[in-house]
Amino acid sequence: MAKFQLIAGLILLGFCAAAQGLKVEVEGNVNFMGQAFTISEAGENISSSSTSETAIYVSVSSNDYWDKKKNKNKKWQVVVHKSDINWHNNLLLEIQRSGSGQNAGNNGRVNISDGNSFQEVTNTPNYFFKGKDEIVYIPIDVKLLGASLTMGAKQFETNIVLTVYDDW
Repeated sequence: MAKFQLIAGLILLGFCAAAQGLKVEVEGNVNFMGQAFTISEAGENISSSSTSETAIYVSVSSNDYWDKKKNKNKKWQVVVHKSDINWHNNLLLEIQRSGSGQNAGNNGRVNISDGNSFQEVTNTPNYFFKGKDEIVYIPIDVKLLGASLTMGAKQFETNIVLTVYDDW
């Protein structure tokens, strides 16, 4: 009987330890393929920056049922970095939160802050913005800078990585 209680206790402890269930979901895709770059004179570079045609939407939610019930005002923060696939060193990416999104499950006030001006995305993780509770459909804009005709006609690709951490 003592073995059964010990095993049941260890299983229950493992279940409780898995209660850190925050997740980030991203909807949309950033690309600059449809941008019309105009050059009026030979020797000129293209425009200094270009904002993505479409916004992406980020949602921060919880996987844990008990966390949703007991800890409705859970604090979290989002960190951003990029992971280059085929990228040119002259290209820069900037990112900003262009709206507040909406509360998941109710129409109350959204508690979100920071990230509302463009900041450079580097290969090192940096703080982006923070919030409380579950917030969905947070609009994010991405800007490309540093493009030049001297780079040639190539496709460049990188991944933007958003990571959520709890308790800021």
